Parts: sequence; C-alpha cells; structure tokens
Amino acid sequence: MNSATQFQGLYYSGQEKFSVHFSVSSHGYIEVENENTKIPNISLQNKQLKLIGDPETTLQISWAKDGVNHALLSHDPTLFSLLLSVHIPHDAKTQLQALQKKQQQQLHREKNRVPFYLTVILSFFVSGYFLIDHASPFVKDMIPYTWEQKIGSYAFENYLLGKQNIKNPKVISAIKAIVNRIDQFDDAEITYEIAVIDADMVNAFAFPGGFVIVTSGLINSSEQPEQIAGVLAHELTHVIERHGMRKLVRQAGLGILIGIVLGDTSSLSQLVELSSQLDSLTFDRDQELRADNGAIKIMQAAGISPQHFVAFFKKIKQLNSVAGDIPEILSTHPLTDKRIERVAAAQEPQYKFTFDINWDRIKQELQ
Repeated sequence: MNSATQFQGLYYSGQEKFSVHFSVSSHGYIEVENENTKIPNISLQNKQLKLIGDPETTLQISWAKDGVNHALLSHDPTLFSLLLSVHIPHDAKTQLQALQKKQQQQLHREKNRVPFYLTVILSFFVSGYFLIDHASPFVKDMIPYTWEQKIGSYAFENYLLGKQNIKNPKVISAIKAIVNRIDQFDDAEITYEIAVIDADMVNAFAFPGGFVIVTSGLINSSEQPEQIAGVLAHELTHVIERHGMRKLVRQAGLGILIGIVLGDTSSLSQLVELSSQLDSLTFDRDQELRADNGAIKIMQAAGISPQHFVAFFKKIKQLNSVAGDIPEILSTHPLTDKRIERVAAAQEPQYKFTFDINWDRIKQELQ
C-alpha cells in the first residue's frame, strides 16, 4: 500500500467495527487493509454516499451484502480529491462533487467559529470563575482529538505507575469482551485500551481518549458481567461526552483556555501535566445524568437489562451502610436514590443478551 495515498478510517460490518487503513487505486477501487479481517476491495458502483457526524464532515460509503450492512468512514478532505481524480462511476462522481462542496463549507464554518469563541472568552475575561465554568464546554469541543489521546495516554500511564497490573489473560479477555460489546453500540469512533489493576477499592473509570481502568475490587463486588457492563457503559459515556476534558479545561484556567482557542500547542503540555489528577475528578449532576442516560441507551441497544446496573449500585450502597467505608466509585460518582429510581424505570431491551463468561471462575482467577 502506497503510504503517500494511505488513509485512516473505520470499517463497519454489521455490528462489528474495525480501525483500518486504505488506499485508492487508479481504477477507482478502495483497497482496505486490516490485520485481523480480510476485506474485499470496494467499488463505488451502487454505493450510498453521504456526510455524517457533527458537523457533517465525515464521508460514509455504505452498502448491504448478503443481508449484512457495511460502511467505510473517513473524515480526510483529501479523499474527495483523490477519488475524483481516478476512474469511478459517473453517478458516484456527481455525488462526490456535491458532498465535497458541502464538506468544504462545513469545514470553513467550523474554522470561522474559532474567532467567535475567542470573542466569547475575551468578553468574559473579567468574569473569572464564570468564564471558566461556562466557556469550558465550548473550548473542550475545540481541542483536537489527537490532543485528547495524548492527554489520556499520559494520565493512563501515569496512573498505572506503582500499581499491580493484572495480566491474567482470562480476566483481561472477560473485561475486553464486555467493553467490546459496549463499543458495538456506543456510536463512537473510539478505540479503547484496558487495564485491570489489583486493588481492593471498588472503582472503574476511563481517561480521555478511551483508556479504561477496572479494579479487582469492582470485579469481586459484582455478581455477573452484566453488572460490570452497566458501570463501564456509564464510564465510557463520560469519555464519549468528553466530560473529563471539560473538567480538565475548567481546572486549567483562563490562560490555557485562550491558548487552546489560539491554537497554542504549548497548552497541550500544561494540560498533560494536569491530567495526572483526572482519576480523582468528580462529575457534576448534569454530567452524571447524561452518563446515566448514555449507559441506559447503550445497554438497551446491546440487549443488556438496565436492572443489572441498578442491582450493582444497590449492592454497593448496602455494603457502604454495613462497612461504613465509602467505596471509591461512590466518592467520585455520588449516587442518590433518585438516580437509582430513574435507571430502574428504564425500558427493557427488545431482546436479551447474556455474556458467555463464567464470572465465578473469573473471580477465582483474580486470586
């Protein structure tokens, strides 16, 4: 594959999702490369082409074969120019020309939003806390995803320093199976990295960019993998909604906010340093509500009853009342009876999915 014409993208086959590299041949075929799955070359003949995302700048090429839906996604603007320069069907070329124009308009509109946000920030300069508290939702959306991955990776590696990282393949495989199930239904273009640590505290959290931590205490406190799925669906929603980045930007202060808006890359190093505190950040009521709603939506789509989520937190609250020690997961995610009632009232999924995991055996493997 010619690296000069190589693109990154996501490939969907039914409910499965892969990160892939691909190139475009002179004959107009898209040649996809993936380490684990052989994917046939893609012709644009009889394919559905449209822009998706928010804003709509990601090209989606989709089709159905043998009753299975397939799609290739890429947000690289140069892909349009390359596809239009090679031999492709006339109808596809006409569609691509229209979509390219729309994408360019969307990208231009996004670029023009930067001065607007800068004006908003500067206009509230003297407002101090008000500025940081209310501008951070806008600014965190302007942080490039590559920054977010670097920040999350640093925080992830820093957190693991001095921790006993569990390498048991059966335990890791079980947690990956749970995360992969969630990943199939979270509508996010995130590749998750997982670590299980040996710690009595009952906790799980995910750093920006999709770096997931699960403690052995959380596994031992759960009765079945579906309960862990509820907790992780909640945590990964925080990542998808970029709640950690919002907290980080708010904590960083005014100087870094303005630096981000102006594109000052030195702000990245300051955010990276602050990211070491991410694991102890608490989320506000609205963020917890959104994470609950996201978890419910994911669980319903994945065929997992939200009642598993409810049962786990009821058990944790009961343990707390008996032992008198506040579990870590409750100190960073305050739980109220009202929140439990909301999740308990959620509709059941249309079909039921059960993990093929011997959970008692997984707990034994932790020993």
